[in-house]
This record gives sequence, structure tokens and C-alpha cells, in this order.
Amino acid sequence: MITVLSIIAIVGSIKSFTVLGGDQSLFVVIAQMFDAGKILYKDLFDFKQPGIFIFYFFAGKTLGWSDVGIHYFELGYWLIFSLVLYFSIKQYSLFYKNELSSSLFPLFVIGVYYCNAAALQLTQLEALINVPLYLIVWLLDKAYKNKINLLIAYFLVGLLMGIVVLCKLIYIPIIFAFMLIHFIFCLKNKGLTHILVTQLPPIIIGFVIPIIIFLNYVFTHHIENLVTDIFFKIPTQVINLGDQVHPERLLNSIKWFGKLMIIYLILAAIGIFLTPKKELHFFGMIIAWGIIGFALIVIQKTSWWSYHFQLLYVPIALFSVLALDYLIYHLLVYVELNNSLKRIPIILIIIAFVTHNQFKSLEISLYSQNYARLLGYDYAKNHVLSVLNLLKEKDTIYVCGNPRKYLITSRLPELSTNGWILEYQLDYQWENFYQEFRNKPPTYLFISKEYENLIPTKQPKLWSFITEKYNQLSLEETGIWYKNSKN
Repeated sequence: MITVLSIIAIVGSIKSFTVLGGDQSLFVVIAQMFDAGKILYKDLFDFKQPGIFIFYFFAGKTLGWSDVGIHYFELGYWLIFSLVLYFSIKQYSLFYKNELSSSLFPLFVIGVYYCNAAALQLTQLEALINVPLYLIVWLLDKAYKNKINLLIAYFLVGLLMGIVVLCKLIYIPIIFAFMLIHFIFCLKNKGLTHILVTQLPPIIIGFVIPIIIFLNYVFTHHIENLVTDIFFKIPTQVINLGDQVHPERLLNSIKWFGKLMIIYLILAAIGIFLTPKKELHFFGMIIAWGIIGFALIVIQKTSWWSYHFQLLYVPIALFSVLALDYLIYHLLVYVELNNSLKRIPIILIIIAFVTHNQFKSLEISLYSQNYARLLGYDYAKNHVLSVLNLLKEKDTIYVCGNPRKYLITSRLPELSTNGWILEYQLDYQWENFYQEFRNKPPTYLFISKEYENLIPTKQPKLWSFITEKYNQLSLEETGIWYKNSKN
């Protein structure tokens, strides 16, 4: 396990120098605005639930707002989870070679994640959510077996469920499946009274605590209507935007994940058939996680980004380890190698074969100027130089495109419209954008290439106002900078 932790720490440290992608830059911007006293959602709109912004807020306040600071905070998060995975799975005695395979579990979750992830996939919610989901499964299983204080266990389960809901509402079916499986097993072995009296009250209390904290913030800042729209109304309308359904994106995401994870997927398919009957309660929830998680990825038809598949790392890793442990043990028995020193090379060769794709991916990323800051490269820095040299203290900027430009210029957006997700804007949001922009035009405006046609199509009045009031300042690789003609 010391070796595994060392590998994760080294690979995680290397990847911590990766430049923040567009999504991650947006999370930092929103977290910085929250830190500056701005109101969540009201001062900068976004569709996501608050959990990811709070994670970035704690990261920024703890280790600073830099790319490295955010990523090192994440690395600490994963190292702690590595220990949780190791000590929790070791208690089950699932493996023939228990010490080795228990150590491979965190390696196959977190080490694989780090090797696979580039700028687009690092520090995304879909990966981070593996932690509370696994803790829910593990605590429920401990409670089912009466190996932990039931009051504390169920309270923590409720608390973690509340956190998951505040991270991504669409994951409710996963935690519902966990609870349904748990209640079915408990109903058979412990009875309905035990569920109603012992389990539900602490779960409910734990669940409502994070919800009440968030609702208190919502009502204090009078954004209840806005939050209701974000959580329930807008997602159902966005998912019906036919022009944002791109099957090729889903296909590319599946190819990305499948190519990197093919060996683990094959092993996981084998591992499912090796599930111990005595652990059906635990593994039933893990299987539900994998099946429902994949279904939830598919139904998000206006997204289908590659990082969504990171939700599945724990289920795939656990069944992969189960199968690999079985294969290694029976291979060593078959070749009749009793000498430990002679077994080590065979085991290392097998592990190297399984992890080959991941370390190949890591090697490629180290030599890629698109992602590795180790080479002193920032993909967005050259795109703001023309403005950076002109910016005065009172000047404001607005970016229709990658929000990383805010971080490089040390400016926060003055308008509430989210320029990173304009393609998902509904008609009334485009009208609000026009009114807001007209009332508070920024000094400098950036419009990325993908939005050059979208803005005049969706909101001709806004485009007319821009062409009338702004002069082109510079043509960049990714778009055009404009300057307000009155400044």
C-alpha cells in the first residue's frame, strides 16, 4: 500500500501541473465570486448544483486559487480516499492474495483516474462524486452487518446523501437504488420496525442538514425562484434542445473511455461472475451504481462529455481487482511456483500489462503542450496579451468563450450571463443577456469562434448592439477581442 500511495502521489503531483480547462476555470471564477461576497447563481448563472463550487471554494481558500493549488487540494482528497478504499475493502477478505489486491483497488480507481485524465477530465464532479457514493455503500453494508454504531452510520449515510444531491441532482436514482437494496435486505432479516425506528430517523436528520444549510442561503439571498428553475425547470428544457444533441460526442466519449479502460472492462465483466454470495448486499449496490450510472450518462443527451464516464471508476475497479486476484492466484497455482521471489516478476508483468494503457496515456500527456504546464505552456495566455497590456484598473471584460481569460486577467465577470455555456441558453435567457449587456456594457469583449454565428442567430438585437458600439481590437486563434468605442 505504501508503494501504491507513492505511485498515486507521484502521478497526481505530475498531473497537478496541468492547466485548468474551461469548466474548471469557470468553477474557480464562481468560487472566487462566492468568496468575494457575490451571490451564487444570481451574480453568475450556471446550471450545476452548488457542490462543485463549494469544493473549489475550499480548495482555493486552503491552497490558493492557482491551477497547482486547486489540483494539489484534489490530490489530498484522493490520497485520503485511497486509504479509505484500502482499509475498507481489506476487511471483506474477498481476495486470495488479500494484501496485494486490497492495495490494487485504490490504484485501479485513483491511479487509473490520474493517468487517464487530461485537462478536460481533471477535478470534475463526476470523478469526485465517487468518494461520497462509495462511503454510502460501505456505511450501509457496515450497518447491515451490525459492525458499526447504527445511529452514527445512518446519520452519516443521510449526510452523504444530502451532499450527493447538492452535487448533482440527477444522481438521486443511484442513492435511491442503494437504499432500496439495503431496505430489501433489512426487511428480510431485521423487519420493517427496525427500518422505521432505527434507520429512517437518523438518515432523514443527516440528509436535511446540508439541504437546510443550502436553503437558508437561498432564502437569505432571495434566490429561491432562480434555484427552483436551475434545479428543476431549466434542465428539462435544456435536454430538449435538439441542436445540442451530438451522437458523435457520445461515440467519441465511449471510444476515449473504452480505449483506455478496455482491459479493466474485460476484467470487470469476469469479476461480476465471481461476486461472493455472502457479500450480495455490498456488491448489489456496486452493480446498481455501475448500471444506473451508465444509464444516467446516456440520458444526459445534451452533454455526453467524456468526463461523465469517470462516475464508473469505483465499480469497474472493484470487479477488475476481483477478477485479477482470481486469475493471478490460479495462474500461480497452475505453474506451481511456491517461491515468493519467483512469483514477484510474474505478478509485476501481469500488473504492468493491465496498467499499460494508463501509463502510456500519462507518458503522452507529459509531452503534450496542450496540457502540461511543466513545459511552461498555458493554452490561453497568448489569447489575452492584446488586452492584458491595455487593461486599466476600472476596465471590465466579458468573455463569450473560455472563462480561463478571467483568471489570467485577474478580472471577474460583471454580467450574470454565463458566457461559457451560451449554446445552452433558452430564449428568455438570451433576452435577459441582451438587456443586461446593453445596461452594463463591458470595456472589453471577447467572442470565441463557435459563438460568432450563434449570437446573431439567437439574439440579433444583441449582435446589432455589439457591432454598433464595439470596435475590433485583435484577432486571436480562438476568437476576436472587441473594445467599447466609448472607452
